[in-house]
Amino acid sequence: MQTFRQRRDRRSGSWLITVNPLLKIAVCILLTTFALLLQNPWAIGLLVGVTLLVLITQVRLSISVLLRGAIALAVFAGFSLWLVDGWDQATLSVFRLMALFLPAPILAGTTPPMDLIRALEAVRLPQFLTLSVLLVWRFLPVIAQEAKRILEANQLRGVDLSRHPMQWFSGLFVPLIFQMVAYADEVTVGLQTRGYDGVSPRSNSRPLQWTGQDTVFLVSVGVLLAGVSYVEWGMR
Repeated sequence: MQTFRQRRDRRSGSWLITVNPLLKIAVCILLTTFALLLQNPWAIGLLVGVTLLVLITQVRLSISVLLRGAIALAVFAGFSLWLVDGWDQATLSVFRLMALFLPAPILAGTTPPMDLIRALEAVRLPQFLTLSVLLVWRFLPVIAQEAKRILEANQLRGVDLSRHPMQWFSGLFVPLIFQMVAYADEVTVGLQTRGYDGVSPRSNSRPLQWTGQDTVFLVSVGVLLAGVSYVEWGMR
């Protein structure tokens, strides 16, 4: 019989979704710290290449998102080449920026909100803090969806906000704020109805467990960092 995690992994198309969320958070912090220490463009390029490959294969990204990211990197590369002396420093700056920012979307795209909350609860963070993180995590796509609906409603009324920047506040932000306040009231009522108490201990039907897949992931990260370290310090 397939487990819940296996069925969820098959639907998502990503095996990283079943990796221990605490391990993924620790690896993201480690990769970010490691990127700050590297000075060899080949070493940091190896780190960026593997991380980018994981992002493309494990996280579902639209073509528009990839194009916007490529344009932003091209602009940053142009400014770096203009401000610093030589291609080596400009390349190093671009690779370092990518190495610092790539782990975050991998973590966000392969970690369901409830897994993130279970990871935060496992490190004994206060319940009000974990609840706040969960609500913010849940509200971000809701805000994007509501903003899209408001823009479509304005277009049906014959108002194109892209051509009237002065109407953005009254046409988009005001109704969006009122809608978010209404959602916040509904969430508050729902928590009170269910008897939520931020002080009382909570049970967990699916506690975090270390699996063989976590071991494979950890060993893979270790091999990657060993290779990057060899290129950075061992080839001198």
